[in-house]
Order: sequence, then structure tokens, then C-alpha cells
Amino acid sequence: MSSAEPTAGDSFEALVQRMERLARASPGAYRYRMLALATAGYLYLLAVLAVLAALLAGTAVMAWRVPLLGIKLFIIVGAVAVVVVRCLWVRLVPPEGERLTREQAPRLFALLERLRGQLRSPRIHRVLVSAELNAAIAQVPRLGIFGWHRNYLILGLPLLKCLTVEQLTAVLAHELGHVTGGHTRIGNRIYRLRRVWQNLGQALQKSRGLLARAIQAPLRWYVPYFTACSFPLARQNEYEADAVSMRLTSARAAGQALTATAVAAYFLAESYWPGIQMQARDSAQPAFAPFGGLDATPLRELPADASRRWLQRALNEPTTYADTHPSLSARLAAIGVAAELAFPAPGEAADALLGEHAARLAAAFDARWRSGVAAAWQQAHAQAQEKRVRLQALRAEAAAGATLSTQADLERASLEEHLGEGAAASLALRRAIHARDPDSPAARFALGRQLLEEYDAAGVPLVESVLAAGPQAELAAARALRRYFWEQGAREPAERWHARVLKCEQRERAAQAERDQLRPGDSFLEHGLPAEPIAALTARLQQVVGLKSAYLVRRRLTLSSEPCYVLGFGAQPARAQAVLAELRDQVPFPGRTRLVWIAGDNQRFGEAFRLVPNARLL
Repeated sequence: MSSAEPTAGDSFEALVQRMERLARASPGAYRYRMLALATAGYLYLLAVLAVLAALLAGTAVMAWRVPLLGIKLFIIVGAVAVVVVRCLWVRLVPPEGERLTREQAPRLFALLERLRGQLRSPRIHRVLVSAELNAAIAQVPRLGIFGWHRNYLILGLPLLKCLTVEQLTAVLAHELGHVTGGHTRIGNRIYRLRRVWQNLGQALQKSRGLLARAIQAPLRWYVPYFTACSFPLARQNEYEADAVSMRLTSARAAGQALTATAVAAYFLAESYWPGIQMQARDSAQPAFAPFGGLDATPLRELPADASRRWLQRALNEPTTYADTHPSLSARLAAIGVAAELAFPAPGEAADALLGEHAARLAAAFDARWRSGVAAAWQQAHAQAQEKRVRLQALRAEAAAGATLSTQADLERASLEEHLGEGAAASLALRRAIHARDPDSPAARFALGRQLLEEYDAAGVPLVESVLAAGPQAELAAARALRRYFWEQGAREPAERWHARVLKCEQRERAAQAERDQLRPGDSFLEHGLPAEPIAALTARLQQVVGLKSAYLVRRRLTLSSEPCYVLGFGAQPARAQAVLAELRDQVPFPGRTRLVWIAGDNQRFGEAFRLVPNARLL
């Protein structure tokens, strides 16, 4: 067997790595394999449709001779056929954005035409401006699987405000390189075929029949195989488009565009938008213009430590198998330049290509943003006021000489950090809390987390000390340590903590699945709750109209230590939905509680609940 031939036992990463080696060693053989795989997929679909058509014809004839059996088989085969046909139709939805015309932005369209002429690339049918820090070209077939594509260029207004014209030219050349090389059309075909298999697999999983299982069987091998084999093609397309960008502009301009975009993304996500959202603490209405007020000035004037930190984080991001885009460092290495930050001076940003229409677009995005965040903004403002009242109360207690509990003191430190005197005051409080209660995992984590956020290595042993405090504490600690080492550029410990995070998240997903799935074979225990909350719950349940009986038990879980309760309730079928709605929406339960109507298919749960001591509340 060739070293590039995946086996059934390979992981997704191993499959991709083998295909990458084949693509490097023999590009022609790799593309032939992709073509053969895609063709095999379509042939399989045609074979499935042919078999289903033959079965439908056969069962129709049988229905004429043996009506009862024939009609039943025809319905079964027909249901599977409908599922398959529906899954074959994958529609690519046109992208959203504000349409830009040649009359509104003649300079931009002139630049596009010049680049298209140099590349002999297909026509761009529509230019859209979005609110994202991004640029992309989407091809949407007007005739579905028969093609006749319409090309959409999407440009993010924040991107235009953060890049120079030369840097944007490099970005446009990259995107046009995709359509010139046919990458977008090939990518669409791969995407469509993946979606067909994904939709088909999910739909057939819901069918328990032998026919559905037979159709689904090859998918268990083909889908991961095809996905892994097509992965290197998508990644190689990015490198080829970068080479086009470098050829039409310069390696330096292409590198600057990549670097500026990466750092601007951190700035917007961690500084600009959080700063806007923090205004909800003092203003009841979102009377701001974040898109109109955005420009490259804050990026150009970033403190050296912030720009260095964000740039280092961007360069440390690895090339992973979660995204077909290579990492920033890999793309810079491929075009042969070092990272260079060069944000536009006033008046030199690429949004100048939009002329006066740039301000109108920003105003439209601002109006849409204010409308979209209004309700959440008002809620955040109200919550901030409540927290300020709480902070004042805690301050008053402390000033009066009262000894606050560790939990209350930690709450006060958090409120000081976000709504009070700021990070310095909260850090001093957390140091004092830790000195007073050094055995508290919560106190150690709170202090350690803030120290890590301020890039103080003293936080490392503090956060490490809470790893054994429970699954949630372990996950939070591993995430904090991963971020700290990653931002410090310490890749080895960052990757070690990343592996720990993934392990914790996998365990949490498994525990969540166990909590969410109530199965007949589950074991149930006495709820173990104190008499007072049980009496209050029973009194509230007595007020639910139509509730005939109620049993409260605790599930025996193997993957989670969190108490998980089940309330089995009896009600007449006509009232069951109304009773369930009132229990769900209006009755407070202790912790996580699952509601089950103990009738019909769930009658076996009622029988199990009755055997648990002290389970019956009504």
C-alpha cells in the first residue's frame, strides 16, 4: 500500500497529512484522485436513485397483485426516495450586504477592472459591502447544479477602513485569483457534495429501516475520506491566491495586508467593540456610531506592548485542520516576507475608494447596529445599575467593619473591576482575599486569572492549584493557562494546555449528553434535598391546575457530579401540555431538573420513580 493511501483506522488529521504528502509529491495524481472520488460520489448517488426507482416500480406492480404488502412496501421505499431526493438539492444562498454600484464608487470599480484585465478573470456581477472585517468572492449558480454562475465580491467596511489602498489591492488580487484559478467554483462543488452527504447521512440516521441503513453504510467511510482528501486542495488554493496577490502588487503589500488584518481583528474583538459595549453601563440608549467612528488611528497609535502582543498571538496561531486557511506565519513564509504593521494615515485608508458613499454606508450600518442591539443594550444598562447598587452595599458593609465571606468579597472584587475603581483595585482586593483564605480554590483562581491577564507569571501556580477542584474548575484553569502561554509565545506549554482543554471539553460534552438523555435503563436515587425546599416545591405544585401526581428523583450519573433531578408528573392527556408549560416556565426547581409526563411511552419511568424512597410529592 502506498504511503499516501489512507486506511480505515486513520484519524482525520492523519488522512489530511497523507493527502498533503501526495499533493506535494505528485500534484497530478492528487487531482486525479480528487476527480475520481467526486465522480464516484455522484455515480453512487445515481446508482441509489436508480435502485430506488426500480424498487418503486416493483412495489407498484406488487401493489396491483398483493395490495396490502405492496402498498406498505411502496410507502417505505417512497419515503426513503423522498429523503434522498431532498438531500440532493443543496442551494447556495447569495451573500448579504449593501450593494455598491459603479456610479457610487468609480475608483474602486476602476481598480477592479484593472486587476481583472491583468488576470483575465471572470466578470464580477455584484459588489457588496458588509459590516465584517473580511473580503471574499462567492459564486452562486443561477441554475443550481447546471451552473451559470453569478460572482459576488464582498468587502467589509471595517477592512476598508483599516487597510491602505495598496494593501486592499493585494486583497482584491487574492480574491480574484480564486475565481481566475477556478478555486471558487471547485470549492462550491466540493462544498455542495459535502453538504449532500452530510444532509443524507443525518436524514437516514432518523430512519430505522433496512433500506436506509444499506444506503447509509458507504457514507461512514466515504464522507470522512472525501473531506480529508479535499482539504489540501482548499489549502493549496489559498497559497496560489497569495502568489497572485504578490505578483500583481508586491510581496510586501500582500504581507502587510495579511498582518494588518490579523492585528485589526484582535483590536476590534478585544478593544474596540468591548469599549463600545461598555458604554451601556452609563447610557440607557446605544446612541453611538461605531462604524462611522471607526478608523485606523487607534491601530496606528496602539501602545507598543498591545500591538506586539496581538501580533505575536497572530504569528503564534498554528495551521490547524479546523480551517482550510493556512496560519499567518505560514502564509508570510510562503511569500517570503516578515510581518510588518503599516496602518493607513488619515485620508489614506482604502475606504477613500468609496468616495462620499463611504459615509452613507457607515450611517446605514450604524442605524442597523443600533436597532439590533437596542433591547440587549437596555437590559445590560439595567443590570449594570443593579450591580452598582450591589457594589455600593458591599462597600458599605466593608466600610462598617463587617467581615464579608470569601464569596461576597470575590463578588465585590469583580464588581470593582468592571463597574468600580478598575483593575488595580480589584487586584488589591483579590490579593487580600487570598491572603485571608489561601485554601479557597475560588480565591486562588480569581487572583491567578487576573495576574495571567496582566501577563504576570505569578498567576501560573495559583491557577494550576485549582485543577483538581472539579471538572468546571479544571476547564476554566486550562483555558486561562492556554491563553496566557499562547500570548506569551510559549508554544509548547500552550499546546499542552490546549490538549488539556480539548480533553476537558470532550468530557463535558459527554457529561452533557448523559444529562440530556433520559433512557429507560437509567438508575434513579432519592432526591436527598432538605425538608424546607421540598415543602416549598410541594406547595407550589399543588397550585398547578390539572397536575394529578408528582415524583422527584435524582439520576445516577457516571460522568458528572452535578445533581440532576427528574420530576415525573401525572396529568390527563388533554391537560398534559398545559401542565408541562406551567411547570417549565413558572415553577422554580432545585438545580437542573428534567420534566417527564409519566404516561404512554414514559409509563415505565413512573413505575421506576414509585420505587424510589420519598420520591412522591403529590
